[in-house]
Amino acid sequence: MNIQEQTACGVEQEIESWREKLLSIAPDAAHEKPADDRWSISEVIGHLVDSACNNHQRFVRAQHGSALVFPKYDQSHWVIAANYQAYDWASLVELWYQYNRVISVLMRRIPDDRMSTACTIEPYATCSLEFLVTDYLDHLRHHLEKLNARMVAP
Repeated sequence: MNIQEQTACGVEQEIESWREKLLSIAPDAAHEKPADDRWSISEVIGHLVDSACNNHQRFVRAQHGSALVFPKYDQSHWVIAANYQAYDWASLVELWYQYNRVISVLMRRIPDDRMSTACTIEPYATCSLEFLVTDYLDHLRHHLEKLNARMVAP
């Protein structure tokens, strides 16, 4: 099993295990901010939608050409611009779930010989497409672990 398949399986496992957990959260609780400077659960899930959106483009574009140069995205600006606080909670969870299904399909379709494509997300150092693919799952897990800690906290 190649790294694309392994990572896609990991994404699918996470979204399958989290979909119902997220839907079990009351909308008011999902939109509640723990502090003025911290994201609500809906903003975290919205950020993960934004991550899927940006990485969707990276994964596709890196397969065409010798290298990828892509701008960094200001995650706070994206979350504010989208106003995830106003989204219907169940619809936002479904968007997150379905977009990650798209990401898992994209990952599986990346040819092995493209995984070494040089990718620069400005202003960071150049990395490989393989790093971006595996980092996507790490990033997803990072945020879900933080949500899990918030959900079980007293």
